[in-house]
Amino acid sequence: MWTIKRFAVVGLAGAALLTAIGCSGAAPETKTYDNDGYLGMTNVNPSLPISPTYHTYQVDTDMMKAALASVPGISDSRIILNGSRASVKLYVPDGTSDADVARIRQEAQVELSKAVPRYTFTVKVAR
Repeated sequence: MWTIKRFAVVGLAGAALLTAIGCSGAAPETKTYDNDGYLGMTNVNPSLPISPTYHTYQVDTDMMKAALASVPGISDSRIILNGSRASVKLYVPDGTSDADVARIRQEAQVELSKAVPRYTFTVKVAR
């Protein structure tokens, strides 16, 4: 039968083993916050207004208009934002050929997607 002495020896041996495992000397891996002044919140959630990457609809619209300015042949544009979808209507001069209209629409689609990739664009061209 087990005696109190054996229980004590086994218990102390188990406690010593657990202590040795717990104190293995390996430092725990810690991650630090970026030094952004907001405890790293700007990297965790880029949509917060405190983040340098935060954009309003006005900023997004301005970026889209700047992208459209690089496409030759557009006389005016209208941009409507609805969540992550953007409807863009481009106006070209009356005498623009069908081939040029197709080229302008394609170039505008590419430039808009590069400038603001988080939107899904529908581009229409009107004369």
